[in-house]
Amino acid sequence: MAVTVTLPAAVERAAVATRHGWGTLPGPPDLAALAVAQAGLHAARLLTPYVTAHTRLPDFSADHLRTALAPGGTLVKVRCMRRTLHLWAREHVADAHAATLRLRLGATAATARRHGLGRTDLERWGVHCRDALTGGPLAYRDLQERLMKHHLGASPEAVRLGIKWAWESGHITCRNTASSLHREHRHFSLLEHAHPGLRLAPTDPLTATTRLIRHYLRAYGPASEADLLWWSGLPRTQISPALAALRSALTTVRVEGLPGDLLTLSEDLHDLRATDPLPADHVRLLAFEDPTFKGYFATRDRYRSPDHDSQVFNTIGEVHATITVAGRIVGTWGWDKKTRTVQHRLLTRLPVSARRHLRERLDQVEAFLRTEPS
Repeated sequence: MAVTVTLPAAVERAAVATRHGWGTLPGPPDLAALAVAQAGLHAARLLTPYVTAHTRLPDFSADHLRTALAPGGTLVKVRCMRRTLHLWAREHVADAHAATLRLRLGATAATARRHGLGRTDLERWGVHCRDALTGGPLAYRDLQERLMKHHLGASPEAVRLGIKWAWESGHITCRNTASSLHREHRHFSLLEHAHPGLRLAPTDPLTATTRLIRHYLRAYGPASEADLLWWSGLPRTQISPALAALRSALTTVRVEGLPGDLLTLSEDLHDLRATDPLPADHVRLLAFEDPTFKGYFATRDRYRSPDHDSQVFNTIGEVHATITVAGRIVGTWGWDKKTRTVQHRLLTRLPVSARRHLRERLDQVEAFLRTEPS
């Protein structure tokens, strides 16, 4: 590994913002490129991927995301890092799936054991689930009802966990077919129907994890090993060998104000050092659980003040929808479903020019969220 380099904090913040599409320079040109740039778009909350794309892609509309997730589209929804939902570009989704597969199947099997079900039971119900979907996609409730009807005496838990096993295994996929970004209608399909030609077959865990770490560092470096462990949800026993396999491609970096040595891909070092800091009145609104901020844990001080922890993060560690100035969190915002308005709260005083830009950003995101019915 190469000699440590020191970067100014403002340069590091600008480099990540630029890479993720919310800096001052043009970012990724479309949804697939954005998903690559962020190593998956966080999608555990309904609005998150829509707002993430709105804040980064000029002229984005909700239909663009629905099209990207439709059969034959460029994005695939999978449960992967930290066992949460993400949207990955089709060409990289197999890496995220394979690297996290053992963790996700293990959690499903542990839940099944509490209901008296073993792995053989899960695999059998997974096959039943796939058989039920051979004729085409089904809504979640319809899929459950079909399985219960065809297998009299089955427990609801066996059916539910069989569907989950088939999904976690990569044989079926789930898509929101609602016509509004504020609603969810979950439909399940066979993977080959939803994404023709795509296979999410198990691969060597070391190879898949090494690829996943490369995606992570390309998106979030400089970052610490603790950040990587947090983001991926994978155990150190799985991460350490993969990091060792990548060692010749890495450079250790220090960022002013952050603890310890951080890792980045050596090939990205030139672009990191050549980035100009963000202007002092650079204002952006980022989504609840925005992928930029989900990439870090041990080095969260790069974008937030520790004094603001309880206002920025909820009790389970989820990051609220945030207001940033020059890449630092200065407030939070939220969508009020009843009034269909955006509310916000500042955590520090802003200069006049930043307040003007903030008003523009608030109006823009409110107009976007109003484009479709609640």
